[in-house]
Amino acid sequence: MKINILDSSIYNKIAAGEVVERPASVVKELVENSIDAGSTIIEIEIENGGISKIKVSDNGHGIEKEYIKTAFLPHATSKISEARDLDNILTLGFRGEALASIASVSKVNMTSKPKAQDFAYQISIEGGKITSEHETGAKDGTATIVSDLFYCVPARQKFLRKPKTEEQEVTNLVSRFILAHPEISFEYIADGKSILSSNGQTAKEALYSVYGKEAIAETLFVDFAKDNFKVSGFVGRPSFSKPNRTYQTLIINGRYVVNQTVATAVTNAYGDMLMKRRYPFYCLYLTLPSDFVDVNVHPNKMDVRFENTSKIYSLFFEAVSRVLANMDYVASACDKQLNKIVEQNKNEQILSTLDSFSSNDDIILPKSKPAQKIDKAGVNLNPFSFNAKDLSESEKKEYKATILDTISMNTTAGGQVKDGFGLGSKLLERLSKSGESTDYASHDYMINKPKQSSLNLSNTVKKVGKVFNTFLIIEVDNDMFLIDQHAAHERILYEKFKDQFDKEALAVQPLLFPYVLTVNSLEANYIDENLNAIRELGFDIDEFGNNSFKISAVPAIVSEMNFDNFFAEFLAGSKNIAKKGSELVRESLMQHACKSAIKGGSDLTDNEIEHLYSQMGKEKIALYCPHGRPIAVRIAKTEIEKWFKRIV
Repeated sequence: MKINILDSSIYNKIAAGEVVERPASVVKELVENSIDAGSTIIEIEIENGGISKIKVSDNGHGIEKEYIKTAFLPHATSKISEARDLDNILTLGFRGEALASIASVSKVNMTSKPKAQDFAYQISIEGGKITSEHETGAKDGTATIVSDLFYCVPARQKFLRKPKTEEQEVTNLVSRFILAHPEISFEYIADGKSILSSNGQTAKEALYSVYGKEAIAETLFVDFAKDNFKVSGFVGRPSFSKPNRTYQTLIINGRYVVNQTVATAVTNAYGDMLMKRRYPFYCLYLTLPSDFVDVNVHPNKMDVRFENTSKIYSLFFEAVSRVLANMDYVASACDKQLNKIVEQNKNEQILSTLDSFSSNDDIILPKSKPAQKIDKAGVNLNPFSFNAKDLSESEKKEYKATILDTISMNTTAGGQVKDGFGLGSKLLERLSKSGESTDYASHDYMINKPKQSSLNLSNTVKKVGKVFNTFLIIEVDNDMFLIDQHAAHERILYEKFKDQFDKEALAVQPLLFPYVLTVNSLEANYIDENLNAIRELGFDIDEFGNNSFKISAVPAIVSEMNFDNFFAEFLAGSKNIAKKGSELVRESLMQHACKSAIKGGSDLTDNEIEHLYSQMGKEKIALYCPHGRPIAVRIAKTEIEKWFKRIV
């Protein structure tokens, strides 16, 4: 057998397969080099999705004339010099593969000028071979142009996606760079159009640059430290959840990475605040000792390994849980929705109805009072933990017309109480003080309705009424709350069932005909190893012949479940059968609570409404149903006054 030693032009193209997958990979490597060079301004320009041209310019340290050629050699790097440096990597790049790989599959032109040099030096490379090099004039820093990507590797070029799709990948990457390095000013242009721009100041401004004003209003600030670890950044309110995970950003020591442990911890911290197939929005920064994390896992450097994964999980879980526990659980009516209402009121039908009233009718449009001047520095931005005194003058001007309109400024004083539910706590605390005129033995009081009687709420809560036999209306101080009666009752029942399950107090119901589960040999071995864990969930399960198991009894509360679907999900790719089983039983509890709860459209008596209010207050429930839908919506008095132009 003949052994061949590959030419550098061949092995560089092979290596490029891992480092340079698409235009976004090139942008990533070049921008990371610019960041490592101490740049404060980075400009990124692409054409045709980056396939035709990619240009990255910076004002960094630059590369000395004698080292430019060396920079394009395989495994040439300025970041590390010996093996032990791998244990303490503080730069984004360090492997010495990027420039050599990029140059081997494209045409590259680099111009670089360190501040100490009088002239810049320019080098051009095509397919890995130097075609020209000379001195030239240029500003301090480095500018790299990559054109005709994969022109010399047609097999790779044909696998590139449509230019617009490749552009979207680059846009997503640049947005992560902006979030990861808010101190750097970025300008990103695609086909001559400015797509993203940041001014290089604060993390909040970076978030605004990428996601706009809605993200500022709908996120909560995280600031949590433990030992030598710190988690900071932003997490979205449950109402700001997304249909996929592309709105999740994790920055570790300035490096954007993707990590399933952190994603799972954050999602679990939300628990049942999220609806099915909805994912939390977050942009989180983790600062930790460099020797605790290994970034030398893959050439793309987007995967990392932690020395102690469980510690990282608990760190993020606690950080996010603390913030969510102190947020306002009651959603405020959205300005967009209110604007729709105002627009609807302009239709001819309503206008003609108003015209039908005589001058003697009690519809009076008072003269508008002058709008009160608001001192921006004095505004309390606590809903997302920003100190307005830290805002720059440019921020004040930028946010004045946006943030102030999206935050309810006139909520009741002293809104938070000890249990940390924010405005939700104010509501629940008041409801817990409401008296009950009838004693109900169980949650099925809705079935046998008692006689109508007067509501006996405390003076702190004023019952207004109900609409559509579904939404209850109450007034607390200067806030009006709409409460979904089905969602509220569902949450109360779910908490009751879950408490029984957690205390192993659920009744077990024998099956009239045992359910026989037949599986393959791998699944049989999997179940056999975890029989005790399954039994702890309330299932009476035993082996029943070859690759079969007999289930003779199940938790009574989930006895109506579809066992085929249950065990199919139970076995689907789970590494922790006890955890998987608990999640599935919990879903069954949700379904049972949903079916048992009073329905929307049910005409409740005052006694039933009063009991529901009282139970909400006593249980201090999270004001989201088990499926993540809001139980209550808050509308401030000032918001209603704006609808009717009483205030401007």
